[in-house]
Amino acid sequence: MNYRRKAGQYVRGSFSTTSSVACNDMYLSSLVIENLKDRAITVFAIYLRAGTNYYIEVENFETSPMVLGAFQTYRKEYGPIEFYSVNLKRISLRPLLGARKTKLRLVLSTGDGKYVVPLEIRRWTPTITFLRNHLTAVIRPVRSTYKGQHIGGNVRFVIDFQNEDGRDEIVPIHPRDFEVKIFRDFQLSQEALETKETLEAFLQRQAESGKLVCKKWTVIDMQAWRDRQHSDYSETYVEAPVYGPLQYYVIGRLSTMYLNWKQRRENASRARSQ
Repeated sequence: MNYRRKAGQYVRGSFSTTSSVACNDMYLSSLVIENLKDRAITVFAIYLRAGTNYYIEVENFETSPMVLGAFQTYRKEYGPIEFYSVNLKRISLRPLLGARKTKLRLVLSTGDGKYVVPLEIRRWTPTITFLRNHLTAVIRPVRSTYKGQHIGGNVRFVIDFQNEDGRDEIVPIHPRDFEVKIFRDFQLSQEALETKETLEAFLQRQAESGKLVCKKWTVIDMQAWRDRQHSDYSETYVEAPVYGPLQYYVIGRLSTMYLNWKQRRENASRARSQ
């Protein structure tokens, strides 16, 4: 088992191709390759083979070969292209890449020669489960960040202090921070936390009295920030109902099958009427 884990090469990968209004040809938009051996692999280039004789260069590491370590994963995203070229001539690959019968395969140029990636990475997403059972919910956390620091939903203001030595200090302010002392030489008042203007005036008074020592500061009103950044979301919350195994696996599955069947009938009826 130890010999099999270390001997030879064993790489699997996955990729996605995309068409865009930004260019005329389809292009490879994402790439993931995974080394499944307990030994490093030297990669000189990565190609996408289309059909039997076309090799589209994805990455070229000839000048600085990439070393894919043991059990290491390489991932990269790609944007639209200008065009494809071969021998200083432009070539259109839209018919080739757009054809269903065109077989696409990743090919690596390695220290041991040509390596055709035999397996795809088995990706899973709960969206696929949702299509089979509509009681499945895909929930994504929504975060607000300021200068790389995550700001929680209960934060009312953020004060960005720039100290005399040039260092930035981010201080989140909660609605009831007047009840605790978060600054060493002074304590926030309830009136200071009413608006952004009152907080700025309060900090200005502390600076004039010598209790606040910094080069400058900026107050960010997080409520106004959220109104701009999260305007697409509703203000009301919905409760997450708790489903038991019977409701989810049986009732949810059957209701999804019925809704899908109903949708197919409506689509077929609409197609006949056209």
